[in-house]
Amino acid sequence: MNIQNLSMKNFIHFIFIFTLLFSQSCFAEITGKINDRIDNKLIKDFFDSYTYIVNNKNDERVIEIYNDNELLGYIFSTWDMVKSLGYDRSPYEIIVGLNISGTIAGARLTYHNEPLFEHDISESDLLEYIERTKSINIANGMSRASRDKPIRPDTVHRGTISSNLMHEAIFKSARNASLLVGLFQSKYSNKIDYLKTKEMGWDELIKNKYVIFKNSFSFDENIDSQLAITYLNPRAIGYNILKKHTHDKLMASLSAKDNIILIAGNGYSYKGDKWRNTKLFNRIRLIQDQNIISFKASDHTRVSKIQAKDSPKFKEISIFKISSEYNFDPTKSWYIEIINENETANLKSLIIPYVLNKELIIESNKPLPMWVNIWLDSKFRILILITALLILCLITIFQEKISKYRKIFRYIRISYLSFTLIWIGWYAGAQLSIFNILSIVRIPITGADLSYFLIDPLIFIILVFTILSTLILGRGLFCGWLCPFGALQELIGFIAKYFGIKKKELPEKYYEKLWTIKYFILVTIIGVSFFSMETASNIAEIEPFKTSIMRHFNRGLPYVSYAVILLIISMFMERGFCRFICPLGGSLAVLGKIRITDKLKRRQECGNPCNLCSTSCPVKAIPSSGKRKGEIIMSECFRCLDCQLEYTDDKRCPPLVQIRKNQVI
Repeated sequence: MNIQNLSMKNFIHFIFIFTLLFSQSCFAEITGKINDRIDNKLIKDFFDSYTYIVNNKNDERVIEIYNDNELLGYIFSTWDMVKSLGYDRSPYEIIVGLNISGTIAGARLTYHNEPLFEHDISESDLLEYIERTKSINIANGMSRASRDKPIRPDTVHRGTISSNLMHEAIFKSARNASLLVGLFQSKYSNKIDYLKTKEMGWDELIKNKYVIFKNSFSFDENIDSQLAITYLNPRAIGYNILKKHTHDKLMASLSAKDNIILIAGNGYSYKGDKWRNTKLFNRIRLIQDQNIISFKASDHTRVSKIQAKDSPKFKEISIFKISSEYNFDPTKSWYIEIINENETANLKSLIIPYVLNKELIIESNKPLPMWVNIWLDSKFRILILITALLILCLITIFQEKISKYRKIFRYIRISYLSFTLIWIGWYAGAQLSIFNILSIVRIPITGADLSYFLIDPLIFIILVFTILSTLILGRGLFCGWLCPFGALQELIGFIAKYFGIKKKELPEKYYEKLWTIKYFILVTIIGVSFFSMETASNIAEIEPFKTSIMRHFNRGLPYVSYAVILLIISMFMERGFCRFICPLGGSLAVLGKIRITDKLKRRQECGNPCNLCSTSCPVKAIPSSGKRKGEIIMSECFRCLDCQLEYTDDKRCPPLVQIRKNQVI
């Protein structure tokens, strides 16, 4: 069967069948509970004094690490917590240790299939990069690239995508784990301005709702009662209620994650008379959403007087500590319930709500996704790339006019190919590969997460541009102008021609059979990827892009030798790899079959009797014989526009030459 002639519909059916049959196999490498995937040595590396571990009672994905009865921290997996996927959409796992202080105790990459690092000499850079996350405080969020940070997202040279995704997975999973165990408030919660100070008297505290004062209520007809409640942590409240010195001393004695409230009352005793024996305050409790907090004697501190000006005298004044284990959020509403222990009373309880004044709340916007920060950091490079793409669009739009000036066009093409190789390829590392296509093909089984594609802005922009241009014009705009390795081959061909090295082309009758090779390679890589991404990664090494472009030939001898051989061939045969082997080119050729147009001019005489364009086409995409004689085979056209140069040249194109002669006569 000639795969060249396969319809797009059949190709999609082929991929769909593979998707259905092997949709679960891509996740088969990471199985079982986390307990089965860690060992004693790894735990010791993170917590060297640990004695035993237990799974968290609320979520067994998190392991609690203890030294006797002291909680040291937690261990969890990025795969369990956030289903960590690499840029090629294959799973990887990082085991993370988290101290109870919120700092990372350690991180270890235990499984990955990242094609950039698989069997590569730089894999140690990735492992070191992961381990350098130790001691970073996750409460501060993900650090952006700067030299004074413990970790830089761009540290792994030419591995920006993989390292950024892993960096993000560590922080996301650590945040999720911290929320599950109640380590500290959510990063996305509003914050309180604890440092703000404002001198206020009792009436102003009530007016501004810093203090809620129930001036009169009764559980007993003979006793009129009063109750006041407030949240004491902010200085704006605490300094007025307790005075500065007392408040500072009290806060210094608490954990940074503890909260304190004050309750003052007259009449009905909210403390009761049994708490000294029972060590529990049965008449009072705090309720927030589904969280019910009862207070113990150890939470209680007696206060003799409220210091605010014109404050009434209270018989009972108490400070109650709310431990961090309760996940109390002071920025949200809560209420105090006073319970009447008199069984014959009509009023069983009194509820007093409390909402912190908005003046003390700093509304925290949800942090920008990591890819947004990367795009902001890369704005200058993005501007350069977009400018280059606009220039390419202009070249395409005005190709007929430009092609009239053969020498000027040659300078334009050589300059653009040089930019593609040097800036897009060697400098920016924005070389598309078959893995970018695999990421799209595997979306039905891995899910569509746009952030994975956005993590590298230049790759994303080129990928979108390539897909759109392929749907409009065919594969040629990318393969002929934007592929760094293709540019390298063509520039070497130019240099070889300058030194008089002649091209050696194979007989035309073999072209159609040779063109099918890249389609077999493409189908093989896609099919195998559903069985094993590791095997697919090995097969994809048939692309020399990583060696010649991403790694600047800094790889093992077999990889470098292979790339060099392909480049030597390009001295004698125009883009031999692109034409016959490249699976990325094959995928674009398939997609290009549904193109809207090709915008390449042809005449009735093209192919019969004239074969000038067939001779001039460097990649032999215009047959000089057979059924398709004189036709531009767009799936093999790289839009070098040599045929258009001939088309507009009235000194070479036979129909134009004849017209010019007739005009002279």
